[in-house]
Amino acid sequence: MSEKNPTLTQMGITSFDNISRYQLRREGRADVLKIYYHRPKGSLLSRSKKFTFARPKSLGPVEFQKTEQWHQLEDTSPVLRQALLELHQLLGSEVRSDDVTADTKKQLLADLEHMERVMQDKLEDLRRQIEALK
Repeated sequence: MSEKNPTLTQMGITSFDNISRYQLRREGRADVLKIYYHRPKGSLLSRSKKFTFARPKSLGPVEFQKTEQWHQLEDTSPVLRQALLELHQLLGSEVRSDDVTADTKKQLLADLEHMERVMQDKLEDLRRQIEALK
């Protein structure tokens, strides 16, 4: 299958059948591609991989760089474009927007619960330290 997906293979992705979805966002002067995997409960393998693609430095005047036209002119990495094409071919119409929204909501709720547990544990630890000082 690596012949069909040479860019993804070059990026270190080997389990094409386990890819559930992907997300593309912009962070400053870079594009960030995050690929999510289906993993069985208790699996030690990562549930996602993140790839950052730097955008070229700007050569235009600062005033023009702040406009929408400038952002449309900026070019993304050719590797990123090819990876997106391969991901789209892999997932095709398998991933509906409802599924992505449900998966995102589920992940956000799991992240929130994890953060709440971490904060609760930290607060309890601080309270024990304060009691130990009395």
